[in-house]
Amino acid sequence: MFRSGGWPRLAAALSLCLLGACGSAVERMLPGSAPIEVTEVRRLVSCNSDGPQTRLYLLADNNAVWAWEHSRKVDLIGVDPLPTAGAYVLVEMGVQQGGGYGLAISRRAQIDNGLVITLSASLLTPDSGQGAAQAATSPCVLVALPQGTYHGVDLRDPSGNLLGRADAAAAVQ
Repeated sequence: MFRSGGWPRLAAALSLCLLGACGSAVERMLPGSAPIEVTEVRRLVSCNSDGPQTRLYLLADNNAVWAWEHSRKVDLIGVDPLPTAGAYVLVEMGVQQGGGYGLAISRRAQIDNGLVITLSASLLTPDSGQGAAQAATSPCVLVALPQGTYHGVDLRDPSGNLLGRADAAAAVQ
């Protein structure tokens, strides 16, 4: 799954994001937004992604989560049963050619008056020059959003660069 020594690095990055460090850039770049808290509820190292790009899926409820899992033939690992949420967002890192990759989503997020949530994520990569598993991986994380109405979700890195976007065809409640 992860090369030797990879778990401490992942744990450190996840701790930083859970404490809000990777969310601070979101607060600085979105002054007209209100802060909210999101919760990672499930994840998987290989989500059967079909390409290298980061993708987001805004899922209305636990039935939509189940349908996504079923379509990918995966079972996300984590909180069971899923907590009641306003909606969920599934974040895929995309196909990576080796092990040691992962995602860390900050608990601190923003919502603007257009009802678009902005999440902050760190995309973790293996250290250069060190061997990693050669099997392709496609990490993903399922995040529960607070109760509310949402029209979309943006994913940004700690520097504020847009990594991906999910728009709801109709507002998700």
